[in-house]
Parts: sequence; structure tokens; C-alpha cells
Amino acid sequence: MNENKLHRELSLKHLIALAAGGMIGGWMVEIKYWFELSGAGSFWALLTTAVLVFPLCLVYSELSSMLPFAGGVNTWISNAFNWDLGWYSAWFVLLLYVLAMPTVTYGIATMAGYLFPITFAQVKIIALIVTLTWLVITNLRVGILAKVQSVMFWIMVIVSAFASINFILDSEWSYQTLTPWFPKGFSGYGAAVGLLIMKFIGFDLIPQLCEETNFPHKDIWKAFAGSLVITVLIYGLAVFGIGGIVTNEWIANTDVVDPRVADLIGKHWLAYGIVISGLFACLTTISGFWLSASRTLYGAAKQRQISGSLTAINKYGQPWKANIVVGIFALYFTVFAPEDWLNYIYTIYGLTAGIVYLMVSLSFIKLRKTKPDWERPYKAPGGIILGVLALIYTLWIIYISLKEITETSLIILLGYLGVGICLHLYAKHKQKVDPENWAPKITTIDDIDSTETI
Repeated sequence: MNENKLHRELSLKHLIALAAGGMIGGWMVEIKYWFELSGAGSFWALLTTAVLVFPLCLVYSELSSMLPFAGGVNTWISNAFNWDLGWYSAWFVLLLYVLAMPTVTYGIATMAGYLFPITFAQVKIIALIVTLTWLVITNLRVGILAKVQSVMFWIMVIVSAFASINFILDSEWSYQTLTPWFPKGFSGYGAAVGLLIMKFIGFDLIPQLCEETNFPHKDIWKAFAGSLVITVLIYGLAVFGIGGIVTNEWIANTDVVDPRVADLIGKHWLAYGIVISGLFACLTTISGFWLSASRTLYGAAKQRQISGSLTAINKYGQPWKANIVVGIFALYFTVFAPEDWLNYIYTIYGLTAGIVYLMVSLSFIKLRKTKPDWERPYKAPGGIILGVLALIYTLWIIYISLKEITETSLIILLGYLGVGICLHLYAKHKQKVDPENWAPKITTIDDIDSTETI
């Protein structure tokens, strides 16, 4: 095995666990926001979002099989349009991943609040400790991480499903409590369909890890489909189970929803099981996002959009310098997250994801036209029509996110874009003064190593 390359150690089941783990995380804390958007109707909003996301998953499946490189989105957009747009797509994708980390670490810390009283300052301290710990862990062998995460993931899935079914079968559960399904009408439902895209950001971890898979690329769609189905199942059961026992007002005034509901119906043993499974969910989430963030930087470095030093691989097959940069970003967003961190993160997430998915959809359509001869181990059904369907949904995500975003969140997003522009201009400068090391490069199918193609 070439130690200068990422190691192929991820099986299909590992990839499903990493992707679904990226989507299922911290819902016990975040479910408050879902009910605030659309009440128990968030069940239908989540289901609708999953249906609308599926064409996008098929688009990702084809592009991932065709260009199976770390960096994913960056590579596709660079080939479809140009190196410059590829860089900005990578910069926005990186934001999706690093911004997810305070969501997860704050979720872990907030769940600790179920066991003992905790202030927001203490939540932030715990979140920082978890982040620093994960900086060390993510530099270990990816195969080991995937195996550990897979075990935690399936324990979480089983316990979460068991808890939700327990709620539904309890004598306190009532269909009447679920109603009205949409307390804010269509506007609340529509906003939820746009903003709940955040809970499905995780399927796009798959292309970032494609270069490290050890199964045929024609089967990559199974990772997208499998992770999406599991996510919808867990979230749907959670909303249906909780919404039939407690009111929207009760949820709004609760910290960690699921275990408090278990306490309410006298099942304290179940509450502790839920907290443990919730911690597992968060830990699987942070692993997937951290690995994907470092691969985003690794892919950008290979295209010489940032310093080539970020392609450095340690003895465990991890881009260790890229991991350190990810850690710095994760610490920054953790330190400066406000107390109303849920709304702050969801709106930034929605707009950023909408922009990235828009560019991916356009790239899919363009590459179908300009590179019809490129080998596609998996070819998405519907062709251009599928790409258009994905494109329409991304426009809705952008519209809703702009409608809901706060001035503070917009300023943070523009500041982040400003940093990206500075790095882009620096790369342009280095191209002139050091062309040998900084000449632009776009990774294409010609870079696929035939000895490792599977």
C-alpha cells in the first residue's frame, strides 16, 4: 500500500454508517427547532425533504462514481466550469462540515445537562474539550475509526427506534396530541422543507470519502439510499413518538426532549438509554464531518488551490495537517457560537448547502452534455430531467434560507466568504511567483489509478 495515498479501508456498510451518522446527530436537542418550525408536521416536512433530496443523491451517486476523488464537489465543479468556481465550492463545503461540529459538540454538552445542571458557559467548555479530543482521534487509521463508529451507530439506531416505538405504544400517547399537524400552516411547513435540509447534510460526506472505499463504484448509490432511509426512519419515529405525548409548548421549554419525555411517562431507565444512544449519535456525526472536512482540504491542495503541504499523509493514512486546520476552524465556531446556536447554525447551513447543491446540479447537467464519453460506473436514471429536479429544490432551499436568515448569521457568512476570497487571491499570486508548485491543476478521470480502480 502506498503510504503517500489515502488508504482504501471503507466498506459499503462503513460508508453508510458514516453518512447516516452525519445526518443523525443531536436530534434530541434540535427537535425543539423542528417543532418550532412546523409542530408535529415536521414529520411530513422531513419526509418531503427526503423525497426532494433523493434526486440530488442520485446526482451525487453518478458524479462520485465518475470522479471518485477526495474533494468530490470541488472536482466535479472544476471539471464542469473552472478551477476558480471549484475553489469556492470547496470553501463552502468546508463550512458545512466545520459548522456541523459545534452543533454536535454542543449537543453532547447539552445532553450532559440531563445528568446534572449546566450553564451555557459550561456547555461551551465541554464542547471545546470534545473538539480537542477528536483532533487527536481523527489522526488514527480510518479503518479503525470506521469500525468503532459503525458499532456506535448501530447501537444508536436500535436504541432510538426502540425508544420511539416505546413512546408510541405507551398509554400516554394520543393521536389527538399530534394535532394540529401544521400550527403555522403552509408557511411553517414550507420553511421546514427548506431548512431541514441541514438534517440530511451527511449524504454529501460520501464523495469526500470515495477515494478510500474498497467496493465497486457502481454500488455507491447504495450508500446514499441506505443512509437516507435509515435517517428518515429514525427522525420520523422520533417526531411521531414525542408529538403524540407532549405539546409544542412543552417541547419549547425543555432542554433535552427525548429523555425528558421518557421521565414524564415514568420510564427513567429508558431515559438513560436514550442519552447514551444520543451521545453515540453525536460521536458518529463528528467523526464523519471531521474526516470529510479534512478530505475537502486535501482535495483542494491536490488541485493547488491551497498549499500543497495539506496533502501530507501520516503513517495511519490520515491527512494530518488538513486535520489540524479543520480543528482550528471547529474551535473557532465553537468558541463564538451564540446561546441561540440552533437558529444561527440552521440558517447559515441552509443557504450554504443550497449554493453548493445548486452548483452540483448544474455541474451534473453540464457534464452530461460536455463529457458524455466519460465512464460512469453508476449512471443516474432520468438524465438531464433528474438534474433539473434537483436544481429546482436547491433554489427553494436558497429562497427559504435567505428569508429566514438573521443579520448576524449573514455577516458571519460574508466574513467567511471574505477569507475564502483572500485565500483565492493568494493562490493566484503564488501561481505567478511560484508556478512550479502552484500551477492550477484539475483532477480528471485520467488521474484515476487503474491499479486501484474497483
